[in-house]
Amino acid sequence: MTTVDDAALELLRSRSGLSIDDEGRFLHLGEPITHARTLDVLWRSLSRAPDGRWLVRVGRESAYVEVRETPYTVRGVLPDAPAGALALLLSDGTREPLDPATLSVGDDGVLRCAVKGEERARFTRAGQVALGFAIDEDPPGTGRYAITIGGTRWPIRTGQR
Repeated sequence: MTTVDDAALELLRSRSGLSIDDEGRFLHLGEPITHARTLDVLWRSLSRAPDGRWLVRVGRESAYVEVRETPYTVRGVLPDAPAGALALLLSDGTREPLDPATLSVGDDGVLRCAVKGEERARFTRAGQVALGFAIDEDPPGTGRYAITIGGTRWPIRTGQR
């Protein structure tokens, strides 16, 4: 049974003013949070709530984070030694290998891929430019794209978010 206190806490969590924009920036009431330690704490504590919403937990406190599409964005792409692989630099400060089988380009022209298991990441402008140099139109003039990594050609799915 939900008590008045539980309901009040839930209301406060949902009105935290925290959000993450399409460029992977944490915001509070629409203004970017720039304090490095605060950002580190927020990113490290970000998780999915059982109902699918995003939540940050700091100590005993928690707050919901409004996320339009995904909190994770790809801010950069770097060569990764094994077999010409590529590493993604993510908005939460982590780095992980690109799984080229998960690449897609949406109707909006933005690249996306899977990160952290099953989560989707949206490429920022900088991330898309960095990966764009490795992408070819395949075949030319068709509007379809592919990327070659470690000698394997990977088609990039289209029309998906």
